[in-house]
Amino acid sequence: MNHQNINFTNQNLQNCSFKGLNLNGANFSKSDIRGCDFSHSSLRNANFDCVKAGQTPKIFTFLISVAFLTTIIVFHAVTQMIFGVIERTPESPIWSYALALSISLGLAGIACVTMSLAREKSTLKPIATIFSGATSGAILGFFYGGTAAGGKNPQVAIVSAVIGALIMAGTSFYFKRGFIPVILPVSGTVATYGFAFLIGTRAIAFLSTQNLIWGFSLSFLSLSYIGLTLISLGYSIKKITTYSVTSFRDSDLTNANFNNAKLGLSDFTGAIGKN
Repeated sequence: MNHQNINFTNQNLQNCSFKGLNLNGANFSKSDIRGCDFSHSSLRNANFDCVKAGQTPKIFTFLISVAFLTTIIVFHAVTQMIFGVIERTPESPIWSYALALSISLGLAGIACVTMSLAREKSTLKPIATIFSGATSGAILGFFYGGTAAGGKNPQVAIVSAVIGALIMAGTSFYFKRGFIPVILPVSGTVATYGFAFLIGTRAIAFLSTQNLIWGFSLSFLSLSYIGLTLISLGYSIKKITTYSVTSFRDSDLTNANFNNAKLGLSDFTGAIGKN
């Protein structure tokens, strides 16, 4: 089928799907194709002269809002728990909770960075994503569940942590698109920084008492997690800026014209014929 006469010139086509279609020779010149899906399509000799591609402002604003709200919720929970245990010693009755918090934040950081660095099609990616969701859910469930119970019922907090972990793990597994892929790295970024801060305060305490081995060891660990925080932050930004962009994944763009096109962060992964 030949589409030489199909004319989409100067139209608002935002978020339209052309997935898997034969659009050889179609004319999209001067159109707004932000958010359009051309994946697996045949677009030989198609005209994309002066098009506007990439991500729509509406989607970007929505994702930024989700990231900001997530940051506030997770940051509040993490900081409240950290300042509740920051000066506790092994002799304290809640020392076990201080250790549990440190372990949870540390694991959340590792899971988030693993998710950030794993290749999209690797088997490690979904495992790290689910584990990242579970650790973030456990942290939030423990704090907000415990707070709802008046802060004096550890059993409720623990049950809430388990429920939160299961909910977020399931959500991470079943919802791989939408705003969930933004919530996970943002939550992980905050948790990773929280661990760096908490361990940093421990390092300062050891250094102040001339316990240099523990002081320098924890200082190195804290600085390492600051580096991991930056990796997670970069991944969060990537998920925000590349979600629902114009996609030409695995499409045939042989002799397609993109003169004067504003492509933004369009996805050309696996596309044929795009210079």
